[in-house]
Amino acid sequence: MALEALGHTAVHASSIAQAVHLLEGRKTFDAAMLDVNMGAETTADVAMVLTESGIPYVIASARAADDLPAGMVGTGHLRKPYLLDDLERALQTCRIHTVGPRD
Repeated sequence: MALEALGHTAVHASSIAQAVHLLEGRKTFDAAMLDVNMGAETTADVAMVLTESGIPYVIASARAADDLPAGMVGTGHLRKPYLLDDLERALQTCRIHTVGPRD
């Protein structure tokens, strides 16, 4: 809801497999937001696909930036809880930068 309040179109994935499937589909994404934990798993595999695809991402987590799993180096980090203004700034910064080659 917060992303849509800022004027973005949001697509939600409820599992790691669904997130990877969305990224491998024909739809393109300007940016992504990842929570570190998704059930008993982390989203490190999703972060890797995003990086390989050149899609910048923001990590939203209760974890401190130096406590993130290896390989989860997004272009922004939001420590929960965060404000709508913080989300907007993180997304602006995220979209300016890329984390890998874009196809």
